[in-house]
Amino acid sequence: SRVIHMITVAGFGHLLSIPSIDINHHLITALVERWRLETHTFHFPLGESTITLQDVALQLGLFIDGQPVTGFTSGDMVEASQYLLGSIPPPNVIKGNTIKLSWLNNNFQQLPADATDDVIAQHARAHILSLIGSLLMPDTSAGRVHLMYMLLLADLTHVATYSWGSAVLAYLYRALDHGIDYHQNNIGGCMLLLQCWAWERIKTLSPIIESLTPEDIVAGHGFPLAKRWSRTSSQRYDPPTRTISLIRKTIDNLQSKKVRKNINLYSESNFLWTPYSRPDVVVLITAEVSPVSRAVVPLICFATVEFHQADRVMRQFGFRQGIPSEPQNLDELHKEDMRGKTYRYWPEYHQRWIVMWTDRHNHLIQDIQFNGNGHLHDSTTYMQWYINHTIRYISAQESSSDEDVS
Repeated sequence: SRVIHMITVAGFGHLLSIPSIDINHHLITALVERWRLETHTFHFPLGESTITLQDVALQLGLFIDGQPVTGFTSGDMVEASQYLLGSIPPPNVIKGNTIKLSWLNNNFQQLPADATDDVIAQHARAHILSLIGSLLMPDTSAGRVHLMYMLLLADLTHVATYSWGSAVLAYLYRALDHGIDYHQNNIGGCMLLLQCWAWERIKTLSPIIESLTPEDIVAGHGFPLAKRWSRTSSQRYDPPTRTISLIRKTIDNLQSKKVRKNINLYSESNFLWTPYSRPDVVVLITAEVSPVSRAVVPLICFATVEFHQADRVMRQFGFRQGIPSEPQNLDELHKEDMRGKTYRYWPEYHQRWIVMWTDRHNHLIQDIQFNGNGHLHDSTTYMQWYINHTIRYISAQESSSDEDVS
């Protein structure tokens, strides 16, 4: 339809093709336990790992290169709804500059038969706003969306010039930062992205999915990659994801190889550093991923600024991991949110970080490629450093053995 065409032009078309996938809250909880606020990485037994811009581009099909998603968060945005959405939400739908997603979903379901270009654009904006509020950057209520995003949707032909992917990742990082607070009951951010990221890498936790036929691949049923995870196989397979304790134990058991004493028997690695380089996945990828996916840069979404620490997870990009430099101290930035900051124009306030983002192509990680699967023996320099800087296991551990195959 014409609305779908406009949403696609704006860069959000791929999201329309991702079916609804149930979120395993036990898995999310177990991952949040291993999240480190200062590094924006999960600390696993075999090293640091995290969701990167590469994951956003491939799992969701969002653009990651472009202008930062920022602007005004104050002023009377509800008035702008008249022009940008074609109607002003009623008072019971509005709270500050946020509106209920249910109002958007109820009022923009059906496009009138005689719709003008303006009305088509209004419907497209409403659908994109709904995607932002429900899937990409939901808050902990998951029932409202801020109208600040609507202002960036004014010219739909210009929307794709923004790095929506980096905004989604900034928002998810901030949500995970808040999620480690034990007083926090709910967590915002794109949980679909987090879950697909985990399933892609931790094979002992991922469901079996039906393989795609060559016809399916040509028809685009394999991209963005998150779509695959709705194709759960009918084979009876129950990964150990029914309780948090089982998932904790599974993550604690992540090793390069399982070794049985006195028997030269190895099983395939149960953690994949570079899942997107597997032949069965490569054939599905129809979009080119910008090199920005491996940039060490600030990620910006209005008041939120979080750091993309690609240098700490170099194995995810096929490079050998060395001892990383000290992470950026973002303590002050972590105190920033929009509460009581009605006077702030964020592009000006965050100018320092925006300058760094603008220079993103000069901050790409590059190093020696590894030939094996990326796992490191405990005696390697990086692992020795890592072991001294983290808690590797949450559950009680049996003896294990790692082999350096990188």
